[in-house]
Order: sequence, then C-alpha cells, then structure tokens
Amino acid sequence: MLVPILKSLLVGIIAAIPIGPILVMVVQRTMCYGRRSGWTVGLGAATGDMLYAAIGLLAVTLLQDFIHRNAAWIMLVGGVLVALIGFGMLRRRVSVHMQDEATRMNPWTCYVQGLAGTLSNPLALGVMMALLALFGLGADECRIPVLLAPCVGAGEALYWFIVTRVLNRYLRLDMRTLRTLSTVAGVVVCVFAVVLVVRGAVMIFGS
Repeated sequence: MLVPILKSLLVGIIAAIPIGPILVMVVQRTMCYGRRSGWTVGLGAATGDMLYAAIGLLAVTLLQDFIHRNAAWIMLVGGVLVALIGFGMLRRRVSVHMQDEATRMNPWTCYVQGLAGTLSNPLALGVMMALLALFGLGADECRIPVLLAPCVGAGEALYWFIVTRVLNRYLRLDMRTLRTLSTVAGVVVCVFAVVLVVRGAVMIFGS
C-alpha cells in the first residue's frame, strides 16, 4: 500500500507544476496578501484535482460521460467565474499595508477561487487520468482506489505549501513591482477566462 500512496503523492505534485492561472493566483496572493492566502488558493486547487483523481480512480463512466457531454457549458460558466476572479484582482489596489491586512482576507474566498479555477477546466480531468494511467494507479494498485485520491490532493497541497513558503521567505518585492505583478496576474487570469468562454461558446453554438 505504501508504493501506491507515494505514487499518488507524486501525481499530485506533478499535476500542480504546469504554469497556469492557478500558479498566477498563488503567486499574486502570496506576494500581495501573505503566504496563508496563497497556500489557501493552492489548497482549493488541490481539492479540485483530488475530485478529478477520485473520478479517474473509480473510472465512473457516468460521471466521465457527463463531464465530456457538458464540457462546453462547464467551460462557459467556469470562464465567467474565473473572469470575475480576474476582475477582482485588477480592481483591488495593492497598498503598503496589504500584507498586514492579510488576516482580514477571507480564507474561504481564496479556497473557492482555487477550486473554481481547477474545476472550470475540464482538461484537468484528462491530465489527471493520464497521470494516473502513467503511474499505473487504479484497481490493480489498491483494493479501494478512491482512497488514493486524498493522497493526490495531499501531494498537491504539499507542493503549494513549499512554493508559497519559498516565495514568502526568499522573494522580496517593492510596492511598485507588487502592483505590476497584481495587474499582470489579473490580466492573465482574465485572458484564461476569455479563452474558456470562447471555447465553450464555439462548442455550444458552432455545433
């Protein structure tokens, strides 16, 4: 059982590595609001990937078919939600006191943002299933495969914990750079949202 657990932890770490909107949000939240805010975003993303891992490990055809059939609507609605997150990042002005005010930022908001950012992208399910297949995880590795899903989430949460700790401890930015980072992060997230909305709309109205 130890080997499947280690494999699952590694899957979670690898799933978090690619550069995308989650990384952008984690970096922006960490540098502007503190390590706890950044890690909470990562924790939300880890929860989303844990859910996808559970689907992949169970190989529930009904749920997979549902996600594939409704991928366009998931992207469309998810894109709107991610756009709201991006606009919020653009509108919120970074101040010299923001790090001190980090305790006032609702951790649930950060968590939901990370979760929404992951679940809004159905391709994440494909990536997760590919990683699970690559490491040979499934019924052959564990009598109850779904038990490995929390290990996937734990691996990803550990990755974001390390990333935010390194950013918070070793990277110091002046206020001008922080404001630029916050603006760039908001723009990147908005662009990702537009891509999701456009792809969803094309799939819905172009078919």
